[in-house]
Amino acid sequence: MENFNNSIVLPENLPAVEKKTFTRLEKKYLQVILARIVIFFLIFSGAFIVYILFSNELPPRIFLVIAGVVIFLFYAYTFLINIIGFRRKGYLVRENDISYQTGIITYRVTTVPFNRIQHVEVNQGVLAKLLKLATIKIFTAGGNASDLSVPGLPVDIANNLKSFLAEKISEHE
Repeated sequence: MENFNNSIVLPENLPAVEKKTFTRLEKKYLQVILARIVIFFLIFSGAFIVYILFSNELPPRIFLVIAGVVIFLFYAYTFLINIIGFRRKGYLVRENDISYQTGIITYRVTTVPFNRIQHVEVNQGVLAKLLKLATIKIFTAGGNASDLSVPGLPVDIANNLKSFLAEKISEHE
């Protein structure tokens, strides 16, 4: 019978993960993010204009001005946050796991050990395909959605990473 051992690891003995070791996402992926924002706001603004044009009674002018300013400020804020936050996004592949970091106001690092990975997908949206970028989605047991997605990878790196992870998965089976 095996002896169970569960030793204490003190915080000062934990391995350090330096922020500079994370690989940043491809700069072209920022174009995809910003294009999505522009498309969303064009549709939202267009719907608002159509509503105003086809309503029986025009709202007061002050309402239109305030609504326009709020929409513009929200648009500018979203644009700015995504530009600033893009520099904080990155991924890290280590010997036994893969991590993805993101965030400005709230910082998040998601790590998935290789022995928990069930399968891996490489996806490309329309905009990403035009820029030759892909997203790798990593699935673990017990979930319908991907547990970790790393967007903004060049297609060849995404496919190489998928092959690498598939190899690691087979080692753990």
